[in-house]
Amino acid sequence: MRDRNYWKRYPIETDPAEIESKLKVTAFASAGESLELIHFEQGKAKPSALISPGSGGHGYVFAELGLRLHARGYNVFIMPAHGGHTITELVQRHEDALRCIAGICNDRIGIFGEGLGGYVAFYLALARGPVRSIVCQNAPAILTEREWHDAILRVDGAGRRRKTLLPIVRLLVRVLPRMKLPISTYLDYREMVDTKEDNRKIEARLVAAYLRDPDFVLRYPLSAIMSLLSTPPPGALSELEIPTMFLVPVRGIVPRYVRDLFERLPPIKKRLVEVDGSVFWMVSHPREAANVICDWLDETL
Repeated sequence: MRDRNYWKRYPIETDPAEIESKLKVTAFASAGESLELIHFEQGKAKPSALISPGSGGHGYVFAELGLRLHARGYNVFIMPAHGGHTITELVQRHEDALRCIAGICNDRIGIFGEGLGGYVAFYLALARGPVRSIVCQNAPAILTEREWHDAILRVDGAGRRRKTLLPIVRLLVRVLPRMKLPISTYLDYREMVDTKEDNRKIEARLVAAYLRDPDFVLRYPLSAIMSLLSTPPPGALSELEIPTMFLVPVRGIVPRYVRDLFERLPPIKKRLVEVDGSVFWMVSHPREAANVICDWLDETL
């Protein structure tokens, strides 16, 4: 990161100095790269939670949430920024991180994935990857489904822009796959701030800080964008075996599609929890989010 202290603007309920005092950094290898995992230790015998951020976020955005999970007895590891990789590439990156964590602690590992991280966690579960439980917020989806495409094009504001841009992107990606497009053209963070007044005050401040953060990802290559519409699932939905929770903010992105997908899951251990919030609920309400996530992981790891 270019500014190691910028993240201290994000905590809502916790003194950044307390977070910093318990935060450690390790590295794992994936696709020839050495990547950073920030983490909070509980001990080798304890279970672990891997947090996977959304499209723009990096690990330090979730430092407060990580500390809250840690306070519930978990080793907590947080993935770095996804860096414009495709879903398939990110599934492999997460597998590599999980194997690293298993080597440091043990293989009792669950994933909390938000947004893009949630899509990856779900695909990892469909691939029967090395994870025992998942929690997806503002996600997941079967990315080749017509229902998913229709849902993201129906949303007001950014949805209309996505509908206009999609034919152009489909053409450009064939010849300029690494060309970068501002995330704001298809995912407007300001539009996603909660409309509930108490939450709006917190989230508007957070979003304003994200957009000035030198390490927040604001542009994505076309190949990575199109992977969100064209990556087939690595296994059949009917063969999902890993315990799965969907966290659905009632004022989030396409909650109806996520509820419908939940109803189609096979008869595994599963749960859908609706929360009174927006897509930023996990960072504007970190203690509450940590309790919901940990209650699930306590049952399933």
